Amino acid sequence: MLVAEPGLGSASHKLAQIFVDCQQQASLRMRLWMPPSTHLSPESPWLSLADSGQLLARPHPAPALLILSDAADWLAANQIYGERPDLPRLHLLHGADLRHWGHGALAQPAIRLAFGEGVAAALRRTVAFKEPLHVLPMALEPHDLPRPALVRQGVLVLAGDHPALGLAVQQTLLERGLPCRCEVSTWSRQRWQQALAEAVVVVVLASPYGLPGLGLRRLAAMALGTALVMEERRDDDGLVRNGQNGVVRLGDARELAQAAAEVYKDDQFRQRLVQGGHSTVLRYRTALERLRLQAVLNDLPAHWSQARAAHLNPVSLP
Repeated sequence: MLVAEPGLGSASHKLAQIFVDCQQQASLRMRLWMPPSTHLSPESPWLSLADSGQLLARPHPAPALLILSDAADWLAANQIYGERPDLPRLHLLHGADLRHWGHGALAQPAIRLAFGEGVAAALRRTVAFKEPLHVLPMALEPHDLPRPALVRQGVLVLAGDHPALGLAVQQTLLERGLPCRCEVSTWSRQRWQQALAEAVVVVVLASPYGLPGLGLRRLAAMALGTALVMEERRDDDGLVRNGQNGVVRLGDARELAQAAAEVYKDDQFRQRLVQGGHSTVLRYRTALERLRLQAVLNDLPAHWSQARAAHLNPVSLP
């Protein structure tokens, strides 16, 4: 797996999880490569893999499969291997914006694998892939989360992508007399998960259009029994059903604050949302994700042949 610019967000955690899952399969020998200049922060999901010796000093000269994700990965791969049509590539797509995985990726064959139906639907609408698009379901294991607090307090606003809107929601709630915390700069995974475990209600603001939106914060809220209020997403991934496992409102501070206050004060409604959330989490466990990934890897030669054929066949003009 090639990771040229490792980050701290949900997408990096998901890629690291994919790497670990693949390592555990007896039929696969996975190695990880990053540029020598890469600096891993203490919160990086890749740090433990680097410390355990899984990080290659130099890329493999002839890998059987190259796994990559964003634009930096494609650029690094082309610099190392060139645009070799014989080198199988598995492209992990965690967003619908070309800026994240590079315009050049369209020109080269790859087995395309999208995280979540929402990302896949957005890509199908906006990107002219020649190859088929495979989909991995969003997935989360509750035992990876902190324990829910025995005594919960206040409303949490996760607003790393929209700090101005988040602060406006917080101010409105404080004016209503409700205790509220707001994430303005992006918190580490451990910090936002612990904050979720301690809150009564969480308000999750949507990622900007095209940016990664894996749903992990919303799934974590459901798994921890924290009632969910979320900003309406432009690309609905179908994870949240309004009034069943969460409340969905437009990106307006007063509307979101009003919804959070109603959920906070209505014990019966809040418990109904929490129960709906627990049912949702049961459908989004990592076992299904691993089975889908294994199915793609089992048919790797056929998928790669299909991808190459799609690029070799000329497009007929009308």
